[in-house]
Amino acid sequence: MNKEHLTTLWRWLSVACVLFLATTIISLQGGSEFLGRLFGDRGSSAQDNNPAVGYFGAIVSSGLFLLASIAFLLHARRHGDHWHSRIPVVWLQGLDTSALEAKIFQICVLLVFVAMPLAGIVRCMDEAESGDICEQNTENFYTGSETTLLWAPGAKEHNQMRLRKADAGDMPCSAGSAGIELFPRSWTPLGFYGLPLAAGSVATLAILSVILRRRPEIPVTPNETT
Repeated sequence: MNKEHLTTLWRWLSVACVLFLATTIISLQGGSEFLGRLFGDRGSSAQDNNPAVGYFGAIVSSGLFLLASIAFLLHARRHGDHWHSRIPVVWLQGLDTSALEAKIFQICVLLVFVAMPLAGIVRCMDEAESGDICEQNTENFYTGSETTLLWAPGAKEHNQMRLRKADAGDMPCSAGSAGIELFPRSWTPLGFYGLPLAAGSVATLAILSVILRRRPEIPVTPNETT
């Protein structure tokens, strides 16, 4: 892929990630009912099932952020002699990144496309971890304080394991009223912790490539003597 391809990939994957996270965070703050209806509690607001919103918000946005960070890393390693030119130029084609205002613009792009997704993913993960877990159609209940999605409880009676709102208590655990189904036990830590870790690691490598890469040295040709 050339420079334009990597820039296009980073731009649109980052936009998709930021928009998805913005919608998720708004829902977590009680500003929208859409994701709450989509992820389980059809008769209530998103705030009633924040852990479910945070669970899928963290997984989906981490996948988008990982793909965007790979494109960013490749661009930073292959193109640009200075830090400001190693950051892909989005929207402002032909921007002279050596100008002061252009450098400020590039830093703002990093804040929006790197720092904000990282903060949003952490917020989603924190919300998901607060939720209770239950086994569908049983009385096997686990509070958020005694469980972790790094190794979620397994099904004792081979039914679905469901993530629901915090402090649900002894509320019946059924598909229509108890949050969303968790991925199988081994897939949950991979998706919920593995994807964010991979995305954060690649993004960190990309930032280091932007900051630490030095301008290539120009080989010195010895003067010919006659």
